[in-house]
Amino acid sequence: MASRTILITGGAGMLATDLAAYLNTQPNTRVISLPHEDMDVTQREEVEAVFAAYQPHVVINTAALHVDDCEINPSKAFLINAWGARILARACQQHRSVLVQISTGGLFGDEVRAYHEYDPVVLKTIYARSKYAGEEYVRQYCERHFVLRLGWLYGGDVTHRKNFVVARYREALQKPIVYSANDKYGSPTYTGDVARAISDLLTSQEYGLYHLANQGGGTRADYVRHILQEFGIDTPVEEVDSSYFPRKAQVPNCEILTSYNLSYAGLSLLPPWQEALARYIHTIREQLT
Repeated sequence: MASRTILITGGAGMLATDLAAYLNTQPNTRVISLPHEDMDVTQREEVEAVFAAYQPHVVINTAALHVDDCEINPSKAFLINAWGARILARACQQHRSVLVQISTGGLFGDEVRAYHEYDPVVLKTIYARSKYAGEEYVRQYCERHFVLRLGWLYGGDVTHRKNFVVARYREALQKPIVYSANDKYGSPTYTGDVARAISDLLTSQEYGLYHLANQGGGTRADYVRHILQEFGIDTPVEEVDSSYFPRKAQVPNCEILTSYNLSYAGLSLLPPWQEALARYIHTIREQLT
């Protein structure tokens, strides 16, 4: 019989899917992963009904409205990313559950360097403002919490609609040149490594704020170039500035993350991003043949 129940919100997403797959391999663990249709985090009555039904020991909140959609609908952005986190935080405190709040690395500015947990935030987008407000609610209302800021996530199987790695693979097979930005920096981060790190943090009970990203960083073009190299594809990557890819949100130039707090808590940093990317591509290569 399971000794702990872990509830994952936003259960249809890439991170939620890989989290559920990994946590289901852990002993004495029952994982309940609920998509938006089965639990809307902005509806207090739905949240209370789910807590009553499953009595989770841990809640991992991956539900979110994403970057450009937040610019289009700010009210919805704060409802989901901030108020939804508030509802979950209060429910977790009431039921003595641990809350793992998934946040973002896009909370900083344009200076190209690695940002740690003690750097001041620079909230350039509505997405950043809403996610940071969610962090603040979690800190205010739930005593036993983890706030996790993640790097540029990739993972999932080859059919996932937001699989960046597979999308670039297919693009490179179809086009003579792949264009990619040379003025946006980040830390490509494998969901499988994030899942293991979350499991380790839950075991540690060292609650607080953590940056979770594979070590190192580079431009979006560096990232794409490594993807194609790992697949053995020789399609050239031409570097352009980010204005080549118009979008609603004026995202920060740099989202490279590092962590002081993982080391302080006696936990390992995630592996270098190039190593993690090679490992992930090895796992999906057969699905693409």
